[in-house]
Amino acid sequence: MIMKNIFTKSLYVLSLVTMMSGCNGALEEEPRTFVSPDAYFNGGFDSYDLAVVGVYRTIRNTLGHGAWLTRESFSDIIGPVSGGYEQGTPVYQNNHQPFFYNVRDQWTNHYTIIKDANFIISQLGKANVLTDQQKISLSGEARLLRAYAYFQLVQLYGDVPVRTEPLPDYSDESLKIPRSPQAEVYKLIVDDLQFAESGLPENSVTIGRVNKWVATSLLAKVYLTMAGEPLKQTELYAKAKEKAVAVINSGKYNLVLDYAQVFHNTSYTTESIWEQTYQVGVGGNPLMQNSATAPGYNYIVTPATWFINSFPEGDRRKEWGIEQNFAAPSGALAPFFNKFVNQIWLKEGRTTDYVGRLDFTVPLLRLAEMYLVAAEAENELNGPVAAYQYINAIRKRARINPAQATHVPDLSGLTKEAFRNAVLMERKWELHLEGSTWYDLKRTGTLNRIQTIRGNTLVNPIGDYNKTWYIPDIEIQNNNIQQNPLYK
Repeated sequence: MIMKNIFTKSLYVLSLVTMMSGCNGALEEEPRTFVSPDAYFNGGFDSYDLAVVGVYRTIRNTLGHGAWLTRESFSDIIGPVSGGYEQGTPVYQNNHQPFFYNVRDQWTNHYTIIKDANFIISQLGKANVLTDQQKISLSGEARLLRAYAYFQLVQLYGDVPVRTEPLPDYSDESLKIPRSPQAEVYKLIVDDLQFAESGLPENSVTIGRVNKWVATSLLAKVYLTMAGEPLKQTELYAKAKEKAVAVINSGKYNLVLDYAQVFHNTSYTTESIWEQTYQVGVGGNPLMQNSATAPGYNYIVTPATWFINSFPEGDRRKEWGIEQNFAAPSGALAPFFNKFVNQIWLKEGRTTDYVGRLDFTVPLLRLAEMYLVAAEAENELNGPVAAYQYINAIRKRARINPAQATHVPDLSGLTKEAFRNAVLMERKWELHLEGSTWYDLKRTGTLNRIQTIRGNTLVNPIGDYNKTWYIPDIEIQNNNIQQNPLYK
């Protein structure tokens, strides 16, 4: 799908017909009628609220194999992939291309979120049937989703086109806009999130929708990212810490006592800030297909040997999170990440016919990450002395036996540089397969770890060009967008 299709004005109203189906999986039917905005929004608050709910519909499309090929499989913690996905091996070997589906679909799906958000934001501005507070709250929700999409795009592709309003006309020229510098994209992201933080309620209307604390948490991640490469706005470590600590101290969330209980759920836990949920019994979570190593599963994320061996003694995140020699009907399986695998299905010999029915939630933001953001930011600001409290809270929860001092022991006595390395490792152990792995390598200037670990298995050596992905070929062909320079 080219940007012309993503931003075509007529699709705004057609999207609303799809939105009316909600987010429970019945989104495949092609709309056959045209509904004008004026007619649709005659329903008052409920019609605007339902339209905002519709903006969420594309998030789940951003979490499949395309996301894992970019944000997870192309990282230092991942081992060899299966041959089931024809493009999985080239990505693993650093031989990806601008026509690959992960390059295209991450662009297309995130711009679809932006397109939907821009439309409802424009409609809310003239919604006379709504109170001012209703407008602010619904606008904040849509703007947060827009910020989330731009945050993914700018990390994936670098400079990207920015559009904040529906198209003024249908002309080809109005569809072609230049790429904006990353600093400008981040400015929009921060502006949107600050608006959302001030305007959203503290509690979500329903599970799966965002609230004030989602905005605060996302700001913490954004500020941490801006403080690193490529912007290197190191003064923002202070804001990253401020926002992360605000979430920690909010009283809204608590770490789940057992790491294994954070996952394999169909609803939120006490540490869930924002998650993608699925209808129980219907499912829609695609991630088992990409991580189970049983015959027939086209895995693209398996734990690298060095990563398996890197965990501290007595770490639940390894003992539960990585399965080694799992006994399946087909025989012992190669190691796999357990976060999104239904082991009952593997024991029963169920094949990929079932994977689309997986209904485990996918964490987008959770409290544990806020502890690690606070730890990293505090260390960069002042060194590790006051940062230990945050990282050690996560390490304590990771212990198989909380009473055993040698199990994931508290950190102490580290230099600033040693703590920096420790917290980045902690992020790998805690957050693997949650979409941050490649982003962390990029923002910390440690992408060369992939070269060190994969060595001669790479077709092309790791270089500065790996700090972004290709701009999709169809965008270059149709919209006069230039390729990222170092790929030329």
